[in-house]
Amino acid sequence: MDEYINYGTPNSFLLEKIKERGFKPIGITVMMCEETFIFKSEKEAAEAWRLFAPEGWWYGFDSWEKAHIEYLKDFYPNNEELGPTVYWLDKNYEPKNKEEKFY
Repeated sequence: MDEYINYGTPNSFLLEKIKERGFKPIGITVMMCEETFIFKSEKEAAEAWRLFAPEGWWYGFDSWEKAHIEYLKDFYPNNEELGPTVYWLDKNYEPKNKEEKFY
């Protein structure tokens, strides 16, 4: 049960296992109650998923952007700010200010 204490955060149990295997996710969040891992490329996301499936959702950055926009529209239509926190592990992908969003 300890593995769920930091679910969807930079201290996630599964995230640590992913890093131990040499993968470098750029972000982590939760969507639809599933830990969601964001990678620079679809290729790296698919390779990590093959090792850790069926756990979590796995996205390259481009496909995550599209999925995240739809997720926020569907579940937080009146206030996207209420959506789950996205923790950027690679700060190069983090929006620079509150007004700058990827969606």
